[in-house]
Amino acid sequence: MTNNTSKATALRTHTCGELNASHSGQTVTLSGWNDSKRNHGGVVFINLRDLYGVTQVVAAPDSPVFKAAEEAKSEYVLRVTGKVRPRPGANANKNMPTGEIEVEATEIELLNPALPLPFDLGEHAGVTEETRLKYRFLDLRRPRMAANLVLRSRLSQVVRNYLYNLGFNEVETPLLTRSTPEGARDFVVPSRNNPGEFYALPQSPQQFKQVLMMSGMDRYFQLARNFRDEELRSDRQPEHTQIDLEMSFVDEVDVARVVEGMMKDIFAFVGDEVSGPFPEMEFSDVMLKYGSDKPDLRYALEIRDCSDIFKASEFKVFSGAMADGGVVRAIKGEGAAVFSRGDMDKLTELVKKLGAKGLVWLRFKDGKWESPTLKFITDAEQAALKERLEVRDGDAVFIAADKAAVAAPCLGGLRNELIARLKPAKLRKLAFLWVRHFPLLEKDAESGAWTFTHNPFTAPLPEEAHKLDTDPGNIRSAQYDLVLNGVELGSGSVRNHSRAMQEKIFALMGYDKEQVQARFGMIVNAMDFGAPPHGGIGIGYDRLIGIICGTDSIRDVIAFPKTTSGACLMSDAPSKIDDRQLKELRLKITE
Repeated sequence: MTNNTSKATALRTHTCGELNASHSGQTVTLSGWNDSKRNHGGVVFINLRDLYGVTQVVAAPDSPVFKAAEEAKSEYVLRVTGKVRPRPGANANKNMPTGEIEVEATEIELLNPALPLPFDLGEHAGVTEETRLKYRFLDLRRPRMAANLVLRSRLSQVVRNYLYNLGFNEVETPLLTRSTPEGARDFVVPSRNNPGEFYALPQSPQQFKQVLMMSGMDRYFQLARNFRDEELRSDRQPEHTQIDLEMSFVDEVDVARVVEGMMKDIFAFVGDEVSGPFPEMEFSDVMLKYGSDKPDLRYALEIRDCSDIFKASEFKVFSGAMADGGVVRAIKGEGAAVFSRGDMDKLTELVKKLGAKGLVWLRFKDGKWESPTLKFITDAEQAALKERLEVRDGDAVFIAADKAAVAAPCLGGLRNELIARLKPAKLRKLAFLWVRHFPLLEKDAESGAWTFTHNPFTAPLPEEAHKLDTDPGNIRSAQYDLVLNGVELGSGSVRNHSRAMQEKIFALMGYDKEQVQARFGMIVNAMDFGAPPHGGIGIGYDRLIGIICGTDSIRDVIAFPKTTSGACLMSDAPSKIDDRQLKELRLKITE
């Protein structure tokens, strides 16, 4: 095998994915990796792979390159020159773009050998994610992973073209900024030139994009990098990308139409049809019907309020909850009567972990109810429950009795579990939903003080702003989330553009004017000089690509992701820094 990269011959004339029958008879040069090798009757076949596809290379026993082909090992980088010829009819592969041809090699040059691989690059190889992340440079050679990144790149171009055509301007905002309370812990960076002071990496470009509107930029976007030091999971990374938008002189509907048009273009690129306007629900209604502000509407399961059915109940679980201002709500599991007592116990434990005191369940089999609590539920209540939830033979009903704020998320979690266990038919492939008008403020669990539900710059609905003085806990905001298939895809709002309104909200959260100036001076100062009404949204780009690629983990659509502990196994980050760096930064490490 030749090992000489100084030749003047081109390293490649074509990629490994573009040759077809029209190239027959041509002499070509390909470069790529030895994906696999077979020896059939003394003839060596190499599948040469690059980012664009695979081409079959043939070396006959009497060929001068036969020995080189025979010596090529897995993932060797090869340059192959040869003549394109049709594959014999029986050997043609109609399932691959290059399947009708092969290259009869006249020269095989080794560009670089490879050590034995730490894992098989086959799509179904049993390998741990930790190993894949440690050798990410190998993992990304797998066709599925490579296709994910290529699609991500192409869709970013779709996004940019769509927004440019609507007059948006792409503006970069700083990655070194100041720490502000936005819902998660900041990543901080020490300043060498300002000892004892720190930058923060942005959790989002929120304040900067609002200031851009106040600067007259009118329509801004960027594919923004965001950093949040929070607990990680399959759909959350310490650094992530969002399609960040902001617009002046708009309301909620204006923002929605822009986003819906963008989703239409994105999904058209991958062959799916999306039409708008998307359905929308009030936050209060979506919590009542689905127990979650990000319901998966591909499935029909709905929670029903049954408080009126049990208003005169002698069952203390129900009557006690309602006497305490609570509710009785139920959800039907179609076909769930097959669940065993052990299954029911597991579902009960699930809702307890979510905050419920317990779970009442009833099975309807052979025309009658079965339940350990059936004796506490009257015949009339049983009949009304059957009618309300449209119960049929083989179904089961699950009931929670508690405060509405507890019953909703508990049954929402149960709904997700029923979907996972029962696998009901999907109503549609893509289920978009706008969830609108979240509460403006909520009580902080630890301090008991008012805090924001999404971010502190969200405006109250104009017709409810007067409640800031009398009933701040019952103010609906101009906040909206975009949900897709049970995933919170985006979050945004119409913002406060009046300093007086913004400071009134900050005051409810316990900030005096000096604290507001110290923490949010940049944005409130800009409000003093003619800030326009404005609003926007941030759309999770990693989550969007994950849904399109059909993966449960956004790590599969990010080139170099972190583990759930925040580590990069390939680069060994985070790591310690040496004493000289610590001294320059005026830092000391304490145990």
